[in-house]
Amino acid sequence: MDLRALNPASKEYLEAVYELEEEGQRIVQARIGERLGLAPATVSEGIKRLITEGYVRIEGTRDLVLTDEGRLVAGTLVRRHRLAERMLVDILGIPWHQCHEQAEDWEKVMTPEVEQSILDKLEGEPTCPHGNPIPGTEGSVPWSELKPVTTMHAGDRGTLRRLLEDIELDHEVMLYLEQQELMPGAEITVVDVAPDGTRTLQVGDGKVALGHTLQNNLWVLPAGRST
Repeated sequence: MDLRALNPASKEYLEAVYELEEEGQRIVQARIGERLGLAPATVSEGIKRLITEGYVRIEGTRDLVLTDEGRLVAGTLVRRHRLAERMLVDILGIPWHQCHEQAEDWEKVMTPEVEQSILDKLEGEPTCPHGNPIPGTEGSVPWSELKPVTTMHAGDRGTLRRLLEDIELDHEVMLYLEQQELMPGAEITVVDVAPDGTRTLQVGDGKVALGHTLQNNLWVLPAGRST
């Protein structure tokens, strides 16, 4: 599949639609605008282009749905991006918090042969470095069992498995999470829940307090309550 002729903005929209669907969120233009940091009028024009090109359709009055062709293209774009991230981190040693931004350039030149070569070298779960599944692969992570930190209570424990795409776009947030060792595989325990919803987590030998937005973007595999 040659994606080089596809409009760069269309690629961003398709990836956003695919990721929102993957996360179980409602896909409307306003949500796409929030994720990509774009004005409503800009998103509206971009979605019109995708509809004209046959990549998405409107269901009901507002909801966007990928067509079969759109799903194929979007899945390829997301797969190449996440494989590029793995290559940058696992093979080239790029810092974890930097790989999302740098992968945007590498994914543009990736071929099916390069995709397969990276897949052949992957160890562990077939996910990006932030825990999001690589389209077209199958792992053992029970995605339906993952829960956001916002649902955890004091004493609850779990293994951080996935960071949603919203925070991957924020370089400072990703650097902060890396410094706090809040990366996939980290074992966490909720130490305290403040009246405003702030949760204090035990991560390794340290503690970190998170507000609602960060909590909602960190998904864990629960391990029950500590004694």
